Amino acid sequence: MTLRGLLLDLDGTLADSQPVMRLAYARFLDSCGRVGSDGEFDSLNGPPLAEVVRRLIAAHRLEEPAEMLLARYRDRIDALYAAAPPRPGARELLIWAQDNGIATGVVTSNDNRRTRDWLAEAGLADLIGVVVSGEMVTQGKPDPEPYRLALGLIHCSAAETVAVEDSPQGAQAALKAGLRCYALVAGAPLPTDWPKAAQPVADFTILLRLLHGPATER
Repeated sequence: MTLRGLLLDLDGTLADSQPVMRLAYARFLDSCGRVGSDGEFDSLNGPPLAEVVRRLIAAHRLEEPAEMLLARYRDRIDALYAAAPPRPGARELLIWAQDNGIATGVVTSNDNRRTRDWLAEAGLADLIGVVVSGEMVTQGKPDPEPYRLALGLIHCSAAETVAVEDSPQGAQAALKAGLRCYALVAGAPLPTDWPKAAQPVADFTILLRLLHGPATER
């Protein structure tokens, strides 16, 4: 395979943000007088925040207006998100992609402003070509729409592009769009809730070694 495009999820993939997102989730529910769980948080990794809030309204029978709850959740995330560091090896992977003329993009359910602010704060903005954020699509992950939009923006076909995801929902979106997908998870085999076609990889250092061969075919 000739590699021409590299698309990465943000939360838990490019950004080591799961701890701060988990804390924001807990603080949001606490503000509503509710208590969450690890299982519920994991199930909400992937969809846009508006969909996350919609599910929490249903699951916890929240009675405040959805717009108010969404704004409150956003405030909790904004207060914490800048503290999320890049995943180890992220910069090296993106520099390698840039040096080899591989188009890069972030495909995330996070919002555009927060994503671009984080990329700038992390010093990665100049290494990312495009951003597809949650408000840019009508259907979020696991729907393939975000990845299809990203492919158009980087002018690459699915056959020559790989995706990197840390959630089953994100992997489903990438695979449905026709991309090869690497699952950034510790250990193998993949957990049973992941699509079998996703290829597990423990970290970006290992991923870079795996991708190095295809890039030389350019």
